[in-house]
Amino acid sequence: MSSEFDWTPEERAAKAQELRTGSLIATNLTPEMEADLDLVNVTELSVPTRLGASRVLKLVPKSGSQGLRPLVINLHGGGFVRGYQHRDTVFCAHLASRLDAVVLDIDYRLAPEHPFPAALHESYDITAWAFVHAAMLGIDPARIALGGHSAGGNLTAAICLMASRSGDFRLCAQFLDYPFLDAVTEPEDKLEPHSIFPADRLRAFNALYGVRRANLSDPLMSPLYADGAELAGQPPAFVMIAGLDPLRFEAQRYAGRLVEAGVDVTVRQFHDCDHGFLIAGQARHLGARQVLVNWLHQHLYD
Repeated sequence: MSSEFDWTPEERAAKAQELRTGSLIATNLTPEMEADLDLVNVTELSVPTRLGASRVLKLVPKSGSQGLRPLVINLHGGGFVRGYQHRDTVFCAHLASRLDAVVLDIDYRLAPEHPFPAALHESYDITAWAFVHAAMLGIDPARIALGGHSAGGNLTAAICLMASRSGDFRLCAQFLDYPFLDAVTEPEDKLEPHSIFPADRLRAFNALYGVRRANLSDPLMSPLYADGAELAGQPPAFVMIAGLDPLRFEAQRYAGRLVEAGVDVTVRQFHDCDHGFLIAGQARHLGARQVLVNWLHQHLYD
């Protein structure tokens, strides 16, 4: 019996195009949200990585700084297949202006053109580059936080695992918003009546990024299954969960595994919210953004 892992290159390309042209989550950017862009300067960087030059947006508050600023590195969502969007820049402008921080927003390569672990290796290299070039960026290398949303939360967790193995750098904090952390569990077993995602959509994301079924259990694709010893010593983590999200159980389990490993973990679940609400400007996003900003401020300044 054939499956999505047996798709031809043409079928994979067609499925990716389908996923990129339609969205299950409506984006509601208000004038107040857009106004955050007026508070920052946005420049485009070309950062060298093992995959070649990578596009990164650098956001810096227009207000003067008395010294080195902290850095927040952001990784957008989209199932590793859907691309960077304007709403990601708007969100990063919010972080930069509220935290008086430099923000690097990574426009990583997408699957299926660049399958696992391309986006991970690219994002890891950019994170390592930021530590090496802290002086040029005007940031304090002791105050670098990394975070992401959905697939970006997956990349965040995997980058922290890679860093624990390599010792290349040490982040001061990580945040994971409604993260995808488990490619092993069948999508049908994640769904419930309120889920907005059909199982075939989740299955397609897994196949287009993972390519081979054997990759699904790799901890760098499914961080939920990482060895406990690798989780020990991870940077403090903030895990934001949407209570109606089919990914909520893996987020809860991963937070629990971090706690068991001795990591400082903060979990906040918005029980009546669905996947993507924070970035898309859905109900309760303002309160959720404030919770995240407060947590980041604590770990970047206290």
